[in-house]
Amino acid sequence: RPSALDLGNAPRWSIGMSSTSCCPSLVRWSAGCSTRARARHRSPDAPSAVTTRRVTLATARLRGRTAARSVRSVPAAATADVKIGDALTITTFNVLAPCYRRVKQEDGSTVMESTLPDVAAARQARVVDSLLRLSSSVCCLQEFWHASPETKSLYEGRMADAGYQTFVTPRTGGRPDGLLTAVRLEDFDVVEHRNVLFNDCGDRVASLLHLRPRGADLGDVLVVNTHLLFPHNANSTLIRLRECFKILEYLHEYQELAASAVAQVGGKARRLPVIMCGDFNGSIRGAVSRFLQSQGFVSALEERRACDCDGISSNWVSHMNHHGEAVGVDHVWLLNPSKQKADTGGSSVVAPPSWKAAIYAMIQCKMLEKGLMSNEDAFKFFDFNEDLGVTREEFEVAVEMLGLTGESTPGLLSEEIQALYDDCDKDGNGLVDFSEFIRKLDVESMEQAYKAICDSQNIEEGPWDVVGDLMAASASPVVCAGFTIDEDDEVVVTEPVFGKKQDLTVSNAYLPDAMLAGTWPENFELSDHGPLTAVLAPSRGRRSA
Repeated sequence: RPSALDLGNAPRWSIGMSSTSCCPSLVRWSAGCSTRARARHRSPDAPSAVTTRRVTLATARLRGRTAARSVRSVPAAATADVKIGDALTITTFNVLAPCYRRVKQEDGSTVMESTLPDVAAARQARVVDSLLRLSSSVCCLQEFWHASPETKSLYEGRMADAGYQTFVTPRTGGRPDGLLTAVRLEDFDVVEHRNVLFNDCGDRVASLLHLRPRGADLGDVLVVNTHLLFPHNANSTLIRLRECFKILEYLHEYQELAASAVAQVGGKARRLPVIMCGDFNGSIRGAVSRFLQSQGFVSALEERRACDCDGISSNWVSHMNHHGEAVGVDHVWLLNPSKQKADTGGSSVVAPPSWKAAIYAMIQCKMLEKGLMSNEDAFKFFDFNEDLGVTREEFEVAVEMLGLTGESTPGLLSEEIQALYDDCDKDGNGLVDFSEFIRKLDVESMEQAYKAICDSQNIEEGPWDVVGDLMAASASPVVCAGFTIDEDDEVVVTEPVFGKKQDLTVSNAYLPDAMLAGTWPENFELSDHGPLTAVLAPSRGRRSA
């Protein structure tokens, strides 16, 4: 049985989060915290990360690591009054798995780099060298070739020797690549690590880590590492939005479990900063970026560009795609506690995020495009035999007829359709009647919103953005993404206080210089992406009353 937080291993996304019995580490962590003041370091009895081993500092030293704590090597453009030792430095880098990299031979033929073991190993070693030179607190890598024992051993061994604990999150569907997230143990303890499996047509995943600083002037933070679907066609935007909705829903449910653990020991809690980074396969002006900004996220690189102090071009790039186009698709997103919404515990409780609500909006839009303007006509479209009830089979066939499954579509899988059907079938009798149908798929109420967005549309990713914007609005994500015990904080679990005590500021963010200027460097051969690093420091402002 999966734990309450291990949603990705479940066939559906409706796992209950009310009990903490399935997550003993959070319970022990909460109970072990002082009710007077939170310790800066984890006690020897505190839990290790749930899904991985824990490498202690002592173990790392025994493996030959030199424990030289030094100032990070960041560009001089970093804010002068920030001590890097008191900041969080995070690097995101798609390292281009050798199984996907094409290498041109002397005879003009092209082979995959994975067929040239020495070439692949040499490039991966150079990637690790570059990461160790950056010496970031957290490294979030995408397209990590975990299927290669040699590559896996190279990264895990050298990163461990340098004092990092590594977490590998393979993609689903037997894919050879995935995510690697490395945390520098001198800087942070890992309270929790969770793999988030989207179980979608792109076999995409995310990795969530709850980090606690060691001695720095920082509080706990949540870090998400992910790699969203490549834009193969116009429908890919909708799939990437769906992947984002699932991440935010997971973050919300993690918060619910953490809040429950805090409440069980009578503690007080506060929200945590969320840092979401990776290869988003979309520009800062795309649908996914617009959605994240609507939820309070800010782009670290765009924050620095707005300061007009680093010479960052508005056309900065981070990726040379296989079409020969240099584009900016890698991001470090920051969501501060002061931008997070909270359930009030009163009469105006906000809805939690829901990827299913977003998919209902997509289905409604497709029905409107087919001319099904009334709820009665929409219900008949699903109820083939007109027996006043929609079966599971009828539901899936109708979704397929709307063009939402298969190649070159939004790619809904059978497991996702099953989750939607179960959500519609409120009484669980295996038949969705008219009242249950319009509770989720009310096309009449959707029509006005659809027309309004069509009339006002003026954005770059094409007509599917109409559907994408409606999906984003319908998902109604509310990210209250983490709590920790702190006697000095006056925020209890149910209080919607929007203070700035734990806010982070973007002190710096940078790519290789040419990429910041909007051009791809001629001699850059580490990957087809550039490493993006952000320096985040505690806000010096006071919390508002």
